[in-house]
Amino acid sequence: MSAAPEPPPILSVVVPCFDRMELLARSLAAIADQRLPGGQGFEIVVADNHPDSPARALAARFGAVHVAAAPHRNIAAARNRGVAAARGRYIAFIDDDEAPEPGCLAAHLALLERSGADASFGPKEPAFETGAPPDWDPEGHYFRTDLGLPEGAVLDPLAWWHGGGRGMGAGNSMMRRATCLAGPAPFDEVLGRAGGEDTELLFRLARQGRRFLWCPAARVVEMNLAGRLSADYMRARLGRSARHGAIHRVRSARWPWLTRLAVWTLGLGQAAVHGALWALTAGGPPARRMRHRFGVAKGLGKLGLGTGLDFVREG
Repeated sequence: MSAAPEPPPILSVVVPCFDRMELLARSLAAIADQRLPGGQGFEIVVADNHPDSPARALAARFGAVHVAAAPHRNIAAARNRGVAAARGRYIAFIDDDEAPEPGCLAAHLALLERSGADASFGPKEPAFETGAPPDWDPEGHYFRTDLGLPEGAVLDPLAWWHGGGRGMGAGNSMMRRATCLAGPAPFDEVLGRAGGEDTELLFRLARQGRRFLWCPAARVVEMNLAGRLSADYMRARLGRSARHGAIHRVRSARWPWLTRLAVWTLGLGQAAVHGALWALTAGGPPARRMRHRFGVAKGLGKLGLGTGLDFVREG
């Protein structure tokens, strides 16, 4: 008589990766050290987005499921293949440059189980390959994601006010599979070459009435390699992010043209005000000037100017 099939775990952790094996090893080690309440088990799914599948041996070392995601770089395809291979009722996404701190997954899971919410999102603390943040951002502000909200605070990517959807993305999130990740391809693979597929998903889910909560105890440490530490990289990244947000806000709106007008007005004002302040602070503290330079980039991003939609190259 054959043995009964093993019941699926309550949680699957999907780790999309490309070719950063040292960072992936750091991430998998931290995930493997996580513990869930009551000794519940979880599985790790590595979605390898490199055509040569370099993560196969590393995944095996940590007992993870290895999935060859796509023959070309596409983060949405990696996420979709990872979700398809996962068996858990909840899906956590940890990027290959993120190492969850002890208790991270347990905090996400406890909040979702207790609240009945559809997804939770946690803070990202930066670490730097060089040992310190760059001179133009001595506090590491632009590399940190922490909304400073209490546990269970509701997040709404559709909201315009401060803190609505700022900092939300798939990295360091946990989602209820049945309500957030149904269907064969929840992430739009057309967007996968450039990123922004998680922004699109969250806007779509919010429009469907899904409930998102903030989980401050679920922390990860994101490693920033040297190639990310230039101001030009951060300017391009912030501009691209603003453009993605503007595009998906308009697409998900009940009144797209009215929303587009509001986004353009906000972007124009942002670019104009920060451009003027950037000029007026010539010779001032670099961090202050950089804030205005980035403000211009975000304004231009909302206008659809100054950024492309492809990956921002590091270094």
